[in-house]
Amino acid sequence: MPFVKRVERVALAVENLEQAREYFQRCFDARFLPIEYIEDMGIKYQPFEIGESKMELLEATRPDSPVARFLKSNGGPGVHHITYEVDDLDAAIQELEARGGRITYRHTYKPGVSFEGYVWREAFVHPKDAFGVLIHLAEKKPVTSPE
Repeated sequence: MPFVKRVERVALAVENLEQAREYFQRCFDARFLPIEYIEDMGIKYQPFEIGESKMELLEATRPDSPVARFLKSNGGPGVHHITYEVDDLDAAIQELEARGGRITYRHTYKPGVSFEGYVWREAFVHPKDAFGVLIHLAEKKPVTSPE
């Protein structure tokens, strides 16, 4: 039984978010959502929609950021990762590992941290295991207001 709900988005690492945004708006009528900051990873990102698909632009905010390292090792911009949405991250990891896959990194945000109105739980499959693609498994739960 599949544990991946859908390709949630494709993330592009760029050196200049504003230039990339202008290109995707002009050439593809992209609709951009607000810029978000992932402080603990040193990333500024902006999700956007093209047709019925979602993408995001990633820009490093410091030199030790995973995006900065990607840009340096890749020689410039490109596809950084593909996000697969899952209902339950723990169950997805267990299923992936049962099928012979492995998680290289699991990221946990501090309590109360949310992006795009969701609390995210995340894990990554290394590109060496996935034929050159960084796979991002993400569980997204809507932020609930305290009652």
